Amino acid sequence: MAVFQELIKNFDSIRNYMRDFYIYGFKVRNDYKYKSSRTYDNERRRIESWIGDYITWEQNNRGKSIAICIDSKKVFSNPLYAIWKSKSFTDNDITLHFLLLDILQQYTCSADEITEKLCKDYHIIFDVQTVRHKLKEYESYGIFFSKKEGKKLLYGFKKQELLQLPCFSNILESIKYYQETMPFGFIGNTILDEMQIKNTIFHFKHYFMVHTLEDNILLQILHCIKEKRAISFENFSRKSNRTMHLYGIPMKIQVSTQTGRRYVTLYNPKKRRFNNARLDYIQSIKPGDNIPYYDELIEKYETAIKKCWGVSFYSRPEWLFVKLSIQEGTENYIIDRIKREGRHGELLHIGKNTYLYSIESYDANEIMSFIKTFTGRILSVECTNQEVTDKFYNDMNCLYKMYCKNS
Repeated sequence: MAVFQELIKNFDSIRNYMRDFYIYGFKVRNDYKYKSSRTYDNERRRIESWIGDYITWEQNNRGKSIAICIDSKKVFSNPLYAIWKSKSFTDNDITLHFLLLDILQQYTCSADEITEKLCKDYHIIFDVQTVRHKLKEYESYGIFFSKKEGKKLLYGFKKQELLQLPCFSNILESIKYYQETMPFGFIGNTILDEMQIKNTIFHFKHYFMVHTLEDNILLQILHCIKEKRAISFENFSRKSNRTMHLYGIPMKIQVSTQTGRRYVTLYNPKKRRFNNARLDYIQSIKPGDNIPYYDELIEKYETAIKKCWGVSFYSRPEWLFVKLSIQEGTENYIIDRIKREGRHGELLHIGKNTYLYSIESYDANEIMSFIKTFTGRILSVECTNQEVTDKFYNDMNCLYKMYCKNS
C-alpha cells in the first residue's frame, strides 16, 4: 500500500505527474492509470504540501481538474524549487551526514579511520563501504576534498570561501536575477536561502518557471556534450502517448524565446541527419561511447543551423518567397521589424512600395506564423513546398469567408 510522505526518493517519479496534472492541467483523478487511486491521492497531497498556495481547481463533467495558477508579477522566486529540496533520506543518511561533517571539520582521515572514529567516539557502527560511498558522493558535491598520502586516500572538509569574500555582497543582485532566468537557477536560490536573503527586485512578464523540472536531464546531456559522448534515452510523446527508445549524438541545447521550451539537437548516425528532442519528453538518459569524429559533426551542425527557423531539420531546405506592400518613407518600422525578426532571410526592394522577403529553411511551415503577422500587406506567397503555399491560401480563404463575405 502506498503511504504518503512529503519527501521523495526519485525525482522522475513526480516529474510526469507534475506536468500532466498541474502544469498542463487537463487530467483528472480517473485519468491516473499508472498505479492505484490511493497513490494518486498521496502524490497530490505531496505536491500540495510544496506549492499549495499556487493551486487552483475547477469541476467539470469529467471530474475535478487541478492546475498551477501563478501570477508572475507577484512571485519573487520560483515556487517549483521546493521540489528540489524535498528528496527523502534514511535515518542512516541523516546520521552519517552530520557525523561526517563533525569529524572532517577537525581531522583529515581515510574511510577506514572515519569508520573507526564513528564506532569509538560516537558508538555507531557503519560498514566501511557505506562510509566510503558517502564520502565520494559528498566529494562530487564539492563538500569534501580528497588527497593521496602514500597508499591512503584522505578526505577533508572543503572550506566554502565564496560567502566570505568582501565583494560577494556586490554580486547578490546578479544571483537574484540568475535564479529566475538561467538553467539550474536552483543553485542561485540555494545560495540566497543559505544567506537568508530574498529576491525583492526582479519580476518577469515571460516567466518559464516550469522548465526547472527538466534541469536534471539537461545536466546529464551537458556532461555528455562536454565529454563528446553519444546518448540513448527514453522519449515519451504526449501526442502519440508512446515511449520510444532513441539514440543520438548531442550537439547543442536550443531554447525557444517564445515558449522557453528547451530542445537537444542530436545527430542520428543511421539516418545521417540532425533532429531535435524536447527535454520535457525525455525520461531517462544513458551515456554512450565517445565519438572520435565529434568535432566534424559540430562543423556540420553549425552549417545546418543557419538554415533553421525553428527546430526542424528536414532532408532538403525549402525556399519561401513573400511579396509585401510597404509604404516607403512612412512605414520604415515594418522594414526594420523584418530585418530584426526575419532571422537569416533577405528583404529586397523590387518596386514602388513593394518588397520581397526570401528565406531558405529546412521547414518553411515554421515561418508561416511570422509571415501571417503581416496579413493585409501580403501580395503573394510562393514556396518550393507546394503544401505550404496551398495551406496559406486555404487559411486566407477561410478567414475571408468567416469575416468578410457577408460584410
